[in-house]
Amino acid sequence: MLICTYKLQEAEIQLANLKRDTPLYLQIAHRLEQRIRDEVYPVGSLLPTEAELVEAFQVSRHTVRQAIEQLKRNGTLSARKGVGTKVESRGSDFSTRFRGQSRHDLFDFSNESELFFETKTEVIARGALADELQVTSGRKFTHAAGLRYFKGETVPFCWNEAYLDESVKEVLQGVDVLRKALFQMIENYTGERITSIHQELKPIQIEGMLAEKLDVAEGSLGLRMTRRYLSSRGRMLEYAIQTLPTERFNYRTILLADEK
Repeated sequence: MLICTYKLQEAEIQLANLKRDTPLYLQIAHRLEQRIRDEVYPVGSLLPTEAELVEAFQVSRHTVRQAIEQLKRNGTLSARKGVGTKVESRGSDFSTRFRGQSRHDLFDFSNESELFFETKTEVIARGALADELQVTSGRKFTHAAGLRYFKGETVPFCWNEAYLDESVKEVLQGVDVLRKALFQMIENYTGERITSIHQELKPIQIEGMLAEKLDVAEGSLGLRMTRRYLSSRGRMLEYAIQTLPTERFNYRTILLADEK
């Protein structure tokens, strides 16, 4: 098997060069994607067995399985009982890493990216802002905003804004770079689960300050994605906005037929 040509020393160096705050299973998934793009594992071929990957990367079988599941979710791999794990595509690129179909997708997205806050201000929702947030006028929020990058990338993926309810504003105290899901931090802080996330996507033109920050031409087509995070009591604790150029976004999903 081709996996045998990779020495343990090389695997250790590759993992050491990745950011240490990236979950281990994502590090393994990234290395597998790179080998697929390099055609070490060509499209249509079978991935080495779990045991071989465990030996190559010196990680647990559980970590290997998590990495494989990650690549199955984005369509890079597929698995069939009795056959093995098959390479279906050359892996995700910059524009295909976000799906946002479930809480798990949002966790993955947050773990793979970094949000660098440029501003944090206290705001009172009135008028148009209260209408957008769908809250009563006069409610207080912390507004935080900045550019989000995928780890290892130099081009920003999107401009990210978040409105946090006054009751959870302490969550972002002292946080300049966000490397995990903000709603997960809110859950940990309050002990209350976010039970529903209302997501909306619409086309826009990127203008002014956002065009400059995202390094696109004035008036470029973009997407504006909003999410309202509601607690089990129905209270909105977070309202998030992501603005991104259309060429940096490629929404992909997989529909599987039921097997009989």
